[in-house]
Amino acid sequence: MFEATWGPGEGLYESGGPVTEAHFPSSAGLSVVKVMNDGTCVECATVGSESAVGLLPALSGGVSSNRTFVQLAGSGISIPAAALRGRARQSPALVDLLLRFAQVTLAQEEQSVACNALHETEPRLARWILQSQDRLNARVLPLTQDYLAIMLGVQRTTVGAAASRLKAEGLIRYSRGQLEVLDRPGLERRSCECYGAVRDLQARLLAPEESDDNPGAL
Repeated sequence: MFEATWGPGEGLYESGGPVTEAHFPSSAGLSVVKVMNDGTCVECATVGSESAVGLLPALSGGVSSNRTFVQLAGSGISIPAAALRGRARQSPALVDLLLRFAQVTLAQEEQSVACNALHETEPRLARWILQSQDRLNARVLPLTQDYLAIMLGVQRTTVGAAASRLKAEGLIRYSRGQLEVLDRPGLERRSCECYGAVRDLQARLLAPEESDDNPGAL
């Protein structure tokens, strides 16, 4: 186990590639995207301190089914896959905790599928901004229109139009790759149901349980 610091855009996994480490972000925001044959991609999940990436392939010895990279720079902890498997064999409580982390990410991926298929761009953008702010705990987020287009799986012009509407409503200020949240309650109202659904499920899955069985430190 070792502390890691990641820069924006840094790659952690490639689709079909090996998973030699599991990563537990503390201040970073990690993006999980699905890559199509023509190179286009769309985000499946945004992972921060509430979860981790690479857990299931690290535990099973499998390969990554997605591309994972650093969305928002920050730090975290990385654990070699072999060491994680060794600890898991020794602690059923740790396995339970890791599976809860994995379920949080899986639930977000499932919600993203429904969101991308059923909801308009503006509420999806509002949801994504809220998730990003949760990761950084900051009013100003370093987000470009090109990056937002990739995350939402739409054209850059579509993102620009959606951001302009949120800006006109007084919810955000956006200029030169810097997006400032002006009215978070308003942004939550503008967001689709998916933000609250994932947040509530995360709270239930990761709520502390009273137990004498302590998994101990990783």
